[in-house]
Amino acid sequence: MVALKICGVTRPEDLRACVDLGVDAVGFNLWPGSKRYISLQGAEQLHAAVPAAVSCGLLRVGVFVDLELPPIIRAVTSLGLDLIQPHGDGPVEPVAEFAGDYGIGWIWVIRGTPALASLRVPEPRPAWILLDAAVPGYGGAGRQTDWVWAAEAVEALAPTPVWLAGGVTPANVAAAISEVRPAGIDVASGAEQPGAARGEKQREAIAALIGACRSGAGP
Repeated sequence: MVALKICGVTRPEDLRACVDLGVDAVGFNLWPGSKRYISLQGAEQLHAAVPAAVSCGLLRVGVFVDLELPPIIRAVTSLGLDLIQPHGDGPVEPVAEFAGDYGIGWIWVIRGTPALASLRVPEPRPAWILLDAAVPGYGGAGRQTDWVWAAEAVEALAPTPVWLAGGVTPANVAAAISEVRPAGIDVASGAEQPGAARGEKQREAIAALIGACRSGAGP
């Protein structure tokens, strides 16, 4: 089995669909620069509207960009996050140490295709590594990651689990799993309604993605 994370969840009906369909993790973009941005208060209201998201074992991930630790701590405490996913130009070690101190996981994001020999997994080690396309801003913007490089990264970065993001959709998820053999798939735009202005998800797309992940060959 390959795990599935749906990122950029902003609506109760989308969070409920993730719970109902057995998605493994959801991401809340707590960065105001994202079109899928949700405020801390909005995320609290989302959890209140779908209490099953807290009790069903769904991993809840906070996505941050270049934030100082105090607002991350507030979000972790308020939302009971299971993992934090830092983006930005700053070092990841302070966030990794904070996650270790709080007993939660963190996700190391690698953007683009850096030389694999140059990569060293930070300590404390991440729960998993996320491979994403390099585009202006943060997030892959629906652009497909280099799958040939990603497959090599899965091998090179073992035993840390490696997840694939960037341009994965219901139409190509089976091929992505077959070619890259990731531990998980991370999808935002690939699960959204056509022309969605703010990241509104499509239940049918989530169902197709989870179906492929559950039947696909894992690492």
